[in-house]
Amino acid sequence: MMVPFRQEAQRLAADWGIHLPGVTHYATEPHSLSAMDDASGTRPLPGIPDVLTTTIDPQVVRALVTPTRSEQIYGSGKKGDCTRRTMMFPEAESAGYVTPYGDYEPNGMANTRINWVSRESFYFQTWARYGDLDVQMLGLAGVALATEQRLAGATVLNKASNKMNLFGIAGRALYGALNDPRLPAAIQPTAKASPGGKGTVTSWTDTNDAIAVYGDFVSLFSQLTQQLAGQIDTETELVAVIPSERAPVLKYIVSYGLTLEDMLKKGFPNMVIRTLPEAGPSLSGGAQNVAMMQLFVPRLDGVDTVTTAFTEKLLMHRLETYSSYMQQKMSQGGWGTIWRRPQACATMVGI
Repeated sequence: MMVPFRQEAQRLAADWGIHLPGVTHYATEPHSLSAMDDASGTRPLPGIPDVLTTTIDPQVVRALVTPTRSEQIYGSGKKGDCTRRTMMFPEAESAGYVTPYGDYEPNGMANTRINWVSRESFYFQTWARYGDLDVQMLGLAGVALATEQRLAGATVLNKASNKMNLFGIAGRALYGALNDPRLPAAIQPTAKASPGGKGTVTSWTDTNDAIAVYGDFVSLFSQLTQQLAGQIDTETELVAVIPSERAPVLKYIVSYGLTLEDMLKKGFPNMVIRTLPEAGPSLSGGAQNVAMMQLFVPRLDGVDTVTTAFTEKLLMHRLETYSSYMQQKMSQGGWGTIWRRPQACATMVGI
């Protein structure tokens, strides 16, 4: 059973930064005629049902709280609000030393080093607009145009946020999960035999040697182990991020029906493989010119390694009424991706 909007409104604002001033209920909730009046006390123009100015379709809210691909992979959290332009994010590093025990031995000390990383937020907007005649004509077909326009607005904002979470914003101290300058330098794939024995290649799609591709995972894991000074092993929880266009390679047959994916499950039983369109050149919309893979530890010593961060998921601004149409500004903001422990991520480019 759906929770009424009035009960959810406070949680949506506090946890998700979804602010819907003037909205009194979901469009699917039972309501009285008095609830259809415009919250401002004015009546909408003829041709625009009153209910459109006081309701929100649950689909719009679901679109906003459903994690984007970047949030699914790297996590998500609300940090500050739209009034915050800069914020300092802490990084904690454990340090210290021990000495042989003695009842009166004063030596030995545990310490935490805190580093502060400054980030800028980015606040962006779009508009939802619908006209009197459009609403009436599409209403005959059972299409709620105002809801569809708002849903389109939420989708546009989320797509922009997803891109920002992955690649940041140029000219700002706001970085993405794939291009944060604080991440350790990327390594190169191992050389592989090309089909027909005509030299060597590095790209996964230029070879049919699944064993050689498996070697790239081993090499990247070795790099990550070095970066973390041996704090992990093959039983550690890991997340591997590969381009969606390289996903078919996981189905390469090794022998006797065993696939590369099967080998990886045996070699790294607690590794989860996530596909990301933007990690490869074909599906990144020009933001990425080389296929890359990341391998990271999602949490170390009880601390999350990485998270995307937003200020607001949605601010619905004042509904503006004109002679024969209405429009409403929709805005969202965020901080990109925060790598709390960049050393807990290893990258390989050219796969």
